[in-house]
Amino acid sequence: MNLRHIIISASVVAVGLLSINAIKKGEPKDTVDKRKFTVNVTEVKEGGPPKKAIEDEFEFKSGKFFSQLLMDKFDIKWVKYELTKDSTFTDEDQNENHWTEVEISTTDATDQTVVLKCVVENYDISGEIKVTKKDKLKKKYEFSGKEKAKKK
Repeated sequence: MNLRHIIISASVVAVGLLSINAIKKGEPKDTVDKRKFTVNVTEVKEGGPPKKAIEDEFEFKSGKFFSQLLMDKFDIKWVKYELTKDSTFTDEDQNENHWTEVEISTTDATDQTVVLKCVVENYDISGEIKVTKKDKLKKKYEFSGKEKAKKK
């Protein structure tokens, strides 16, 4: 009986170590993980001209998202994101493209909700940010940009 427990314990430890090694350290967890984008964010007002674009940086890391603009305006730090669509397609020139849709949603203590939806196609990003309070739209932003070049 004692030998059986030792064998089972050793097997569990071995499987655990193999599982850890199977996930390569430093490998992205999904298609947006470990990516940074330089974006221009524009506030959209109904019936009025759009305001001047604000430059920002979106960062995806370890299942979380960060934006300096959201931090400054709404005190939103790192927040979890969810991939809603992740696919690969071939365009008319037979180039393989990657399409990812991401959604980020958070509500603060004052019942203000910020929802960010974006599309990442290869190295381009675009989407919108909606800020609501008690289900009424307070602010709406649109953004677009490109992936930041990685330093080698």
